[in-house]
Amino acid sequence: MPENGTCRYLTKTKIVKFDPTKKSGKRLVGDVDYKGAAKRASWITPVPGGVGPMTVIMLMRNTVLAAEKMLERLLQPKWNLRPLPVNIQTPVPSDISIARAKVPKEISQLAEEIRLMRAEVNPYGAKKAKISLGAIKRLSACKTGKYVVVAGITPTPLGEGKSTTTYGLAQALAAHKKVNAIACVRQPSQGPTFGLKGGAAGGGYSQVIPMEEFNLHLTGDIHAVTAANNLLAAQLDARVFHKASQTDAALYKRLVPAVKGKRQFSKIQLKRLVKLGIDKTDPDSLTPEEAGRFARLDIDPDTITWVRVVDTNDRFLRGITVGQADTEKNMARKTCFNISVARKAMAVLALCRRHEGYEGCISRLMCGSMLQLSSL
Repeated sequence: MPENGTCRYLTKTKIVKFDPTKKSGKRLVGDVDYKGAAKRASWITPVPGGVGPMTVIMLMRNTVLAAEKMLERLLQPKWNLRPLPVNIQTPVPSDISIARAKVPKEISQLAEEIRLMRAEVNPYGAKKAKISLGAIKRLSACKTGKYVVVAGITPTPLGEGKSTTTYGLAQALAAHKKVNAIACVRQPSQGPTFGLKGGAAGGGYSQVIPMEEFNLHLTGDIHAVTAANNLLAAQLDARVFHKASQTDAALYKRLVPAVKGKRQFSKIQLKRLVKLGIDKTDPDSLTPEEAGRFARLDIDPDTITWVRVVDTNDRFLRGITVGQADTEKNMARKTCFNISVARKAMAVLALCRRHEGYEGCISRLMCGSMLQLSSL
């Protein structure tokens, strides 16, 4: 509105006032009566000149508060663990009834209680998660805790075995003694789960919930190992079949095809050339004899030890015959299925500490006469 020959207008939290005495012809003023508000306000900053410094101060304050909160998390030895209440009943209900009667805690809440960072938790739904190995690196400077091994227990008729004892100890230490404690167990195989033994979720009031997800799939690691194992088995049989039905030149052409008119060895093929003592990197430079040595593995099908697996206790797969279709050209042979968790691929996974180590160990496993996986 007109005021002494000038005009002012609002722009968000400040007022621009026309002022002919200024070089720009205008100046900023506060959106309140500064002198009047200063008498009643606890804190007030001038405009202009107050917004920038105030913003910087608030940012610095928030940074300090975040650092203090993080330091408190690192220095606080005790977890802020809040156990779920247990409704003890007499007589004790069945394991599945107990499991289904309790709603599991959100995995994000549990991760916060045991002081895991958000970036270290990869949720699988609302109740499960995988923990990044980065958590181990972050906590490497912390004092090493105690490692309790529960083993060699003969289960009673009620089923109190290693799993139930392990979970009971973790409950006693964490919920009652307020000690930072976690039960570390393997993912159950569906073989024993569907057999007489049952699952590995524990029993009674000392068990893992949700029981069905834990016993059947969890995060799918066993399924991933199963698929990888069977892929190698299928690749091995396909290689034997093509070796028996094609010439050296045709087999070499399949192994090193031309892509947009150019042929190139893969990294794993270059490793095979080194093992064969062939010091060449151009696929077109190999002699017919060298190409034949590269393409053929000379596998004896009767010596193949790499078998297919399934994560189910299926006794009728313990002895099978593969390759009976007419398209396989009389390449039938006897083999078998094993349970997924009892094969080499799973054993190597259990022993390796990082991805690179797993790949290297798998590449050195023997699968049959004159064969290594690194040669495929």
